[in-house]
Amino acid sequence: MAGIAAQSQLITTKGGFLFLIGKIIRFFFFFIFLFSVLSGVGSLAGYSKEQVILFYLVFNIVDIIIQFLFRGVYIFRFSVVSGNYDLDLLKPLPSFFRPLFGWTDILDLITLLPLLIFTIWYIFTHQLLASSLSFALFLLLLINSTLVGFAFHLLVCSVCVLTTKIDHLVWIYRDLTGMARFPTDIYGKGVRIALTFVVPVIVLITVPAKALLGLLNPMAIIFSLLVGILASYFSLKFWFFSLKKYTSASS
Repeated sequence: MAGIAAQSQLITTKGGFLFLIGKIIRFFFFFIFLFSVLSGVGSLAGYSKEQVILFYLVFNIVDIIIQFLFRGVYIFRFSVVSGNYDLDLLKPLPSFFRPLFGWTDILDLITLLPLLIFTIWYIFTHQLLASSLSFALFLLLLINSTLVGFAFHLLVCSVCVLTTKIDHLVWIYRDLTGMARFPTDIYGKGVRIALTFVVPVIVLITVPAKALLGLLNPMAIIFSLLVGILASYFSLKFWFFSLKKYTSASS
């Protein structure tokens, strides 16, 4: 499936290449903007310039991984309204497999590998890694972030089955996660509560970044893992509930 998606994206090599260049330029423009701002102020919410840039790098890693894995959400609505999803339900796969994993963005994978290499280089060059335990916690919480991303995208698919609407929820998610380009400590208490319990952006991005810096206490780690597990559980429950309401193309 990933191979078929890649062939479709690269059917015109120039178009795929230009789209990839656009992704890279967008990343570096914001990186330059962030570096320029922090060069003037020196710190942000108590974090040094190097630490704030690390938050931005972790944001991109998490965002690209989730977009790479769950890109199928963006084309799921067509399957529902056209009735093609009827055929998917007949296949010996989990019912949520095609809605979530039905489309893979190979361009995200291409940009992810250099980003990981650059981030590792940046961490060790600026001595931002607190300890080897911090790195292990980061990997654990990165998996947990993927679980939270799975839960939200499955929730979006569930709403699509019930209402055939999907775009507005996806863009709300993209806008909210974009707030985590910076350390979320810069926001007021009310905003931080919303970013923890409404759409858990803090668990998604901020917590893994803080793990690398050794700024997490055990309770924050346990809470984050619970959010990932519970979010997945309730999203699956809601998915199967919405699937019972699916009436197929014939009706």
